[in-house]
Amino acid sequence: MFVGINYPWINYGWDFGDPPPAWVTDRDLPEWRERKRTQIDDDFRGFASQGIFAVRWFLLGDGTNYGIDAYAPRETNDGWTADPLPAGHPVHDQIREDFTFILETCSKHNLKLFPSLIDFPWCQEGMAVAGNRGIIKGGRHDIIRNADKRRAFLERVLDPLLDVSVRYADSIYAWELINEPEWVVRKLSLFGEKNKNKPLSREAMKDFIREGTRRINRRLDSKGRSAFRSSVGFAHWNSLGRWDAQALGITLAQFHYYAQGNRSLPRHSQLTACPCVVGEFATAAAREWPDLRPTGQRVTDRIACAEDRGYEACFLWSARAADEATCWTDQEQQETLVYTRPRRSGDFRA
Repeated sequence: MFVGINYPWINYGWDFGDPPPAWVTDRDLPEWRERKRTQIDDDFRGFASQGIFAVRWFLLGDGTNYGIDAYAPRETNDGWTADPLPAGHPVHDQIREDFTFILETCSKHNLKLFPSLIDFPWCQEGMAVAGNRGIIKGGRHDIIRNADKRRAFLERVLDPLLDVSVRYADSIYAWELINEPEWVVRKLSLFGEKNKNKPLSREAMKDFIREGTRRINRRLDSKGRSAFRSSVGFAHWNSLGRWDAQALGITLAQFHYYAQGNRSLPRHSQLTACPCVVGEFATAAAREWPDLRPTGQRVTDRIACAEDRGYEACFLWSARAADEATCWTDQEQQETLVYTRPRRSGDFRA
């Protein structure tokens, strides 16, 4: 069992690419970027010293800086609409440059990156940032639903990032297309109920996943083999079967475990034949695992439980959480170190 960590964001929705000028001016941008990169380098050095093997990071999140002002999502009588940015838009180079820095930092500290391209709030109802209607969080589900927009987005954003990834293939654990897509997919209803935060049919989301995983899976390494495994961060293990994950082209199954419904962590062999990871799990004892009652709620007990159930890796939630159920305190860090010290990140082989 290898232990990774979620480092989901520093600035949610604008970690990659320049921040909106309304928040960081051009004059302050170089100093802001240098300060942020120093923080990342320090954090990654700390992860490596604690025996963490990989870092899972949401790249674009809800899309906050993917199209601002004239390029921002727009509200219409039929709801929110958005377009992929033009091919020559500078944000594409900015995202690629920041992504390259992260992979260089991973290589420097002998870590692997588990990038997640977008998060489910990307598809939820748009919300203008207070005081600036040119900055919209979410509202970008059209880019998933519309085949032409979807293709343009993947060509202009995912494909260039895969090009960079091939150059740093040893620093990539796997490529995740979207985090927890279930939350933005509407359920079938006899009454035609509408939910603005569930704007997509399951088939539309499946089309996005199929096209994205195809692009990931077809990237080849120097020996002509698939360079990366593809993943989707499903919110629940049931989704692996309900969505028929392998038929979608997913080659690294993933789900998130927070003891939902007070249910036990299932065995890997019960869920899927392909490799599988627990992409998120709560570290703190405040969120109890039923398998470990009445005692044994330490983070090391949870890691050992996941290992016993046959999972390839598990990812702590999270390095930046502050709530009592998921924060990674000094105590949890010391417990994790006890488990991971013998298993350095360089020992991992995909």
